[in-house]
Amino acid sequence: MKNIPNFLLSKKWLLLILFISTISFSQENSVTYELFNNNELFSKKKCITDEIEFSSLEVKFDKGDAALVKSTSLTIILNEMFEEHFLDYKEFNKFNLREWLLNHKISKNKEFLVFDYFILLKDNTIQRQKRKYCVKNIDKLIKESSDQKEEFIKLPIFFATDRDYNPDVGFDDQFGGERSDLKYGFSVISIPKIHKVGEIEAPSYWKLEFWEDPEKHIVVHSINMLNKYNFYTKLSERIDQSPKKRTFLFIHGFNVSFIDAAKRTAQMTYDLKFDGAPVFYSWPSQASVSAYTMDEATIEWSEKKIENFLKDYLSKTNAEEIYLIAHSMGNRALTKAIISVVSENPELKSKIKEIILAAPDIDAGVFKRDIAPKMVSIISRPITLYVSSKDVALQASHVVHGAARAGDSNDSIVVVDGIETIDASSVDTSLFGMGHSYISDSPSIIEDILDLIKTSDRADVRDQLIKMKTDEDVFWEINYKN
Repeated sequence: MKNIPNFLLSKKWLLLILFISTISFSQENSVTYELFNNNELFSKKKCITDEIEFSSLEVKFDKGDAALVKSTSLTIILNEMFEEHFLDYKEFNKFNLREWLLNHKISKNKEFLVFDYFILLKDNTIQRQKRKYCVKNIDKLIKESSDQKEEFIKLPIFFATDRDYNPDVGFDDQFGGERSDLKYGFSVISIPKIHKVGEIEAPSYWKLEFWEDPEKHIVVHSINMLNKYNFYTKLSERIDQSPKKRTFLFIHGFNVSFIDAAKRTAQMTYDLKFDGAPVFYSWPSQASVSAYTMDEATIEWSEKKIENFLKDYLSKTNAEEIYLIAHSMGNRALTKAIISVVSENPELKSKIKEIILAAPDIDAGVFKRDIAPKMVSIISRPITLYVSSKDVALQASHVVHGAARAGDSNDSIVVVDGIETIDASSVDTSLFGMGHSYISDSPSIIEDILDLIKTSDRADVRDQLIKMKTDEDVFWEINYKN
């Protein structure tokens, strides 16, 4: 056996040999992960932009022996400021990267996103791997698709909600009926070109339609959560695109789910030819007729949150013409909230173009004595009240409460100085409906609101209205043409 040379026995050379051996071993056992788009390696020379299909982006094992890997975690880092951690890299493939970038991008210029992989091998050795990609042009609310057909149009619909949220289920169930903190976001909803005014087109078993088709139905394409700052930033950007800097806020009534409210807001936006930014507030209604009393308790619980949101909505956007619309039980929250907000911040009322109270499920006596006079004197902005004698839902509410409702003109009609009352009793209602949703599903009412928004004309000059007089009051009726 040959003697080992003395110079190899020195500590320095022994460390060098050990280091070279370690590198050699590491290279032999090296594994890599990469970002793929449509199963093709995403080049580090390319940028992540709205031109790519985000749903096709995924991290996958690329090279090496997968059997050597015990676990792999991933951290994505934007501009060395914002981080998102995934204990298992596969969690990234379920992650809404575009929504995250919308919430965290701070510039319209090129930014950088780092993928930092932490790879633990079965022999307990650790490997680190980093990949860096540029990010730019992630700022559109609606991602354009080159193959999008002409048979439908997509609309961005903003929302605020205090419902519970579960992102891991389908759109219909993401927002439930439990009370929660205030959240913000926008949804992309399509309206088919074959849409009929007032309708929410949906699959029909009678027509052998079992799935939603955007060419035939109103369809929710995405729900995107935003933090508060980005919500008002994106909302203001959308308002800026409106020639008159317009926006409207819709607060739904009882027996309405989040998805129902989203689709209804999109339908109203389209039917009203509204060129501004549509927003809806969805409080945690149980979306069930049998849960009426529970909804009553919940809308009362939501009132303060709606008030806080309304204050921000009026003050944090650059809107110049704001329309506030409430339906049914939603009127309880809107009327109280707007009185409180304007009382404390009178300068905000100048932005309000119109307040529309549709079929309010409010005690008629309380409305006439307490609510309406305050709205007229404190807010001092145009107010329109829509009522009907064919509203079965409000007639049922009358029985439950033992008192007439402000939106029910069956026994008597609510008329208050400073508020224009429109009687919608003549409009057509669906055969099996309750005559309660005429504000959005009656072409005659939609035409009247469209005229109101387009011209700002008051009731006495709008063509579709007929002036009615009693001994003491003046109100208007819809001249039914549909």
